[in-house]
Order: sequence, then structure tokens, then C-alpha cells
Amino acid sequence: MHRIDHEVSLSGAAACTALLVLLTFGSAVAGPIQEVPFNDEAKLRATEDPGLLGGVTVLAATGRQINGGRSVEVVPARLRWIPDYAWDHRGPGPMVVWLPREPHSAQLPYDTSKWVGANYTPAYAANQIQMWHEFKPDIIERELAAAERHLGLTTLRVYLHNLVYDAEPMALLARIETFLQICDRHGVRPGFTFFDDCWNHTNITLQTEAPVDGRHNGRWAALQDVERQDENLPKFKAYVQDVIRAHREDPRVLWWETYNEPNLKDPFTVKLRELAYAWAKEVDPAQPVIACWDDHPRTDIVNAHNYGDDFAGRWTQQADLNLKKGTVFTEAGARWYGGKARSNGSPIEVIHWLRSRQAAGRTVPGVYLCWELMVGNSHCRWYWGTPDGAPEPAIPWCGLLWPDGTPVSWAEAEAIRHYTTGERRALLFEDFQSLPAPAAQTPTGWTRYAESAVGSGSHYLALNSRTKVIAGNTDWADYLLESTVMLKQPTGNAGLVFRVNEPGPGPDQMQGYYAGFSTNTLYLGRMNDAWRPLATGDLTGRENGVALDTWHLLRIAVTGDRIQVWFDPLHDDNGPLIDLRDEIAPVRQGSIGVRTHDTDAWFDDLVVLPVDVLKEE
Repeated sequence: MHRIDHEVSLSGAAACTALLVLLTFGSAVAGPIQEVPFNDEAKLRATEDPGLLGGVTVLAATGRQINGGRSVEVVPARLRWIPDYAWDHRGPGPMVVWLPREPHSAQLPYDTSKWVGANYTPAYAANQIQMWHEFKPDIIERELAAAERHLGLTTLRVYLHNLVYDAEPMALLARIETFLQICDRHGVRPGFTFFDDCWNHTNITLQTEAPVDGRHNGRWAALQDVERQDENLPKFKAYVQDVIRAHREDPRVLWWETYNEPNLKDPFTVKLRELAYAWAKEVDPAQPVIACWDDHPRTDIVNAHNYGDDFAGRWTQQADLNLKKGTVFTEAGARWYGGKARSNGSPIEVIHWLRSRQAAGRTVPGVYLCWELMVGNSHCRWYWGTPDGAPEPAIPWCGLLWPDGTPVSWAEAEAIRHYTTGERRALLFEDFQSLPAPAAQTPTGWTRYAESAVGSGSHYLALNSRTKVIAGNTDWADYLLESTVMLKQPTGNAGLVFRVNEPGPGPDQMQGYYAGFSTNTLYLGRMNDAWRPLATGDLTGRENGVALDTWHLLRIAVTGDRIQVWFDPLHDDNGPLIDLRDEIAPVRQGSIGVRTHDTDAWFDDLVVLPVDVLKEE
């Protein structure tokens, strides 16, 4: 018999009315239904032998004082427990509460409101097979530490693959345990996905080929076509059940997903999705079992995917599809890709929508943002259908962190982290989500200085030429300023002003600095009611170039007399393009703003943070 010592403490609320059992030498005598008193400092032990309990499970047990009161440290009714005194057969001992052994049932609807995460394969892995077969816990540790530090994520969606289980089942189970230990250290509860119908269906092996530039998810491994035979169902069952059985009561696991994006026109897929749900339920996991698409009988929670920007429409419909179950968006949008007509539901837009539902008193779904956590060898930084060999995108379509663990967007990181932790670090954050179109409005707290007519867009700030808009405090000194900027015309330039003092009419009347870009040049200069250049950067040779009607990321850090400027960082080169010191009477403090010069431009997702966030790296 396998014996493991555990200490279990339960809140006073757990002292519920239940069937009272007095344990004597190997037998139990049922007492009346009543509320059970709890004694301090009692211990329980777990057993893997359900027969010893006669088919019953402990619902609650004696607790121990913690911090002056009682607290719950494990999920009740999730493990089989034997009272400590039963091992040495000392009479009836203290009272213990038992319930008949029943399958775990869903506590509907599930509260998914705290589920904020992303899909996860490490940056080194082109697919889920490479993640698990070439398992690198040191890299995973570093990436999840960055996710905790910058984003405060609470969950990850992680794919498994039957080929890894077929080849090395014990190694896979051991690696899952190691992965869960890493997740637990960083406050993350992952869910695991067993089968997938997306992308490559043939020629899949344990040896993953190098990814191809431009090819979105080019090495992702679906369930192979050659394995879609009834004769393989027994091994698929073993795969599902062995993984779940090892963690069926594990509070570190959030959910089990049997099937991602099943092709419902494929009879074998339909059969496997139904069987996999039944196999999972046979193991009786404490966690919910889910599957795509949306709501159906084989998912305990509505499992939604959305890559649109119709938050008042389709997003809301999916969130409210079955309020008895609740909803999780296991794929919740992506950024506005260069040259496309609209956003695909960026992380900041999704967070804004979640907050609007909170404010309206509506249910709040869980979300897995921007497809994936890492910008890496999955190559999902390119859009669906991008041709092989395409240049790097200006801003990754998917992915929240670069391979070195720094955020793709500090504005996104602030929006997500503020939402998940409640802690705000930003001196100023503006997502422009509340600007009505087509009215010409200045965002609250901003002042507009213009020489021409101005306009504002919907979910972004649209400015005509020769305009600046200023916000913030003149006593701000050292900070990081970031925004996305879209040029609308091939002439002129647009960008950010910082350490602004004494602003006046028109684009140039101010004391302070400006960093902006045209279609071929990055500019940094100082303004004393006139322009004085400090540095330029040639953008013509950059792989991701400068295109019109494409969002570009501009970031500035000022520390004392040092000025650093980033423009469209790359996955393998995300350092500043300009790094200099203004040593001749530098402007040392001032507010911030946006500016256009001889071009119309759009601005979005602007944040001002203490510059110390860069030192966290």
C-alpha cells in the first residue's frame, strides 16, 4: 500500500452537514446526519487503495489553526484520505465526515473570470512534439518567470501529442510533472490539449524540421491521417487516460481539452472527440473536460475561438452562449496585422472588452490572448497564408514575449498585468478605445495643438497633418514612453514627443524632444520652438521595412541625459536603434504627446511607465 503524509486544513465553512462516520478498528459505524466538530492539529494520510475505504471519500476533516483561523489548503473531496489514527488502530478517535463516492460533478457555471493566459510552446519549439521530445526545463522556467513578472498570467494552454506518448510514455509523464512544478512556482495553472486537426497531417515524426520564414505555424502537428483508424482507438484511450489519471486530482491542472478545432466533416474526428470525452470522464477528473467548437454535449465549458474585432457581436454571443456552463476563449484574438483592413482582436482590445463586461455586471469569460505567449519558432508572428520567405512583420501578429522574455509591447503588458493583478504601474495608459467615430474629439486629459482640421477614429486616435496632442505632467523625469503609430501618407513623419514643456500652437512650438519616423528614416531631435536634429536611423535596409497603413511600434526611454529609441524590434534583434546622450543643457523633465508633420497618422496603445521596468531584465 502506498502511503503519503499530508496535512490538510479546512475552513469553518467546510464543517458542513453530512453523514457522520465513527471509525473503529477496521470498521465504521454510521451516526446521524449532523454538523461535525473539528479538532486542531489532526493529520490525514492519503492512500491509493480505494477498497480500504469501502467506497467512500472524505469530504472534510479536522483542521489546524493557521494565522489565527482555519484555511483551506487542498480541494475537499478530491483525494481518498485515511485518518492518521486509523493506521495504528486506536479506537474510534475523533469524528470524520464522509460522503459516498460519486463522480466529480461540475460546479456550474464555472467561474472562468480569472483565467487569463496564452497558448504556450517554448520559443525553441516549432511545434508541440519538439516541446516535449526535446524538453528544456531551464528555458521554460525562464519564459514562465517572465510571464509572471510582466503579464501576471494565471494559466496557459499547452498541447500534447500522441506520438510523444507512443514513443516515450514514462518520459512524457515525468516531463509533464516537471512542467507543472515550474508552472506552480510562477502562479500558472495550465490546461492540456490532447488532439488537434490543425495544420500538418502527414510526415510527422519526433524529429521536427526547422521552421520556414513566413509560414505561419508551418511545423504544427495535427493527428496524423495515417493514424485515423479504429484500430488505434485503444492506444488513444491509453494516452488520454494515463495522462489524466496521473493528475486527476491535481489542483495545478486547470482543465483537460480533448480536441482543438476538430474537423466536424470528418467522421473519425467526430467519433474521436466523443470517445475522448467519455475516456476522460471514466477517469473521473476533478477538472472540467472541454473541446471545440463553442457549446456542445462533449464540453463542460463553452470553448470559443475568435479572431475578429466585433466585440459587441460575435464575441458577446459566444460569451453568453450557455450561461449554465460559462465560457473560455481558448483562442482570444491577435493583433492588427500589417496591411489588413482591421484588427483581429488585440490583447488590449480584449482586456477592454472584459472590463466593460465587468462594469456592466455580466459574466466574464476566460481568455487565452494573442494565440501564444512566445514569439519563437512556431512562426505565428506571420499571418495565416503569408508566403514562404516573406520578410519579418513590423509587429508580430501573435505572441506576447520575445525569446529573451521582454514584452513585445509594454502597453499590452501593462494592460494585462493590471487586469490580472490589480496593480497599476503606468503613469499614463491610453488605449483610445472610447473615442467615438467619426467625431473629432480629444481624449480626456489631453490637449490638442493643431494648424489644420483634426479627426479621431474608432479605437485609435487619428490626427491630420501638423498636429500635436499633449498629456501627462511636466514634473515627469525618467520614463519609458511607447505607442503604435500608422502612417497614412508617404510624405512627412509622425511620432512621439517627450519631456515637453511650454507647448504652443502647431507641431513645433514646445520645449522638449521628438522621436518620429518616415517611410525611410527614424528621427530624434530637440525642439526649442524649432527643430534641432540629434540623430537619425536608416530604415530602408531593415527587413521589416516601413509600410503605409501598417502599425509600427515606437518606444523611447529617457534616463537623465540618455535617450534610447526603439523602432519595430525583431525577434532576434530587439535593442534600440538610437542610443545617445544629450549632454548640452538637456531637458530633464516634462510631459508627453503624439505629433504629426506633413502626414496624417493614427496612434494607439500608448503607455508611460517608470523607466525602471527595463532594469527588471
